[in-house]
Amino acid sequence: FWPFKERRIENSIKVMLDYNLEIKNGVIEQLKEYAQFEGNEQCGVLTGSQIDANTFRINKVSPPCVAKNSRCGCERDAKKANEFIRQDHEQSEHTRIYIGEWHTHPEKTPSPSGTDYSSIVGNFASSEINAPFLVMVIVGTESIHYSMYHGTVFIEVEPLVVE
Repeated sequence: FWPFKERRIENSIKVMLDYNLEIKNGVIEQLKEYAQFEGNEQCGVLTGSQIDANTFRINKVSPPCVAKNSRCGCERDAKKANEFIRQDHEQSEHTRIYIGEWHTHPEKTPSPSGTDYSSIVGNFASSEINAPFLVMVIVGTESIHYSMYHGTVFIEVEPLVVE
């Protein structure tokens, strides 16, 4: 059983490496504004567009869409998040799509928790997704973590910053 599982993970990683992720500089600046130097975690969604067959770009970040939160946890308000996604899709003439989730961590260099991974896996399984993956962005106080989930594995990525 193990060789089969390892091949499946290797194939998933190869598929993920075939995709290029870009992020607009303005999105990074907006995410940095939400850095959690004090107070509770914030969370929201990301929308983006498909640039070519293998390239996706994060174009917009929602304002916080919080149902409830604490210093080390944030539950997203699905109604607010879905409304942001719907409005952005309409405003972009149906070119921007739901591409992922963002949230903050009260640490310099953020790393995903088990809850973070579970949340993305659940969203991937239950959401209408037009991209072949979901992006997870975690905003720390000094850096930002980016990873992609393709349905089998997470892979940490460094997106290309574009204007």
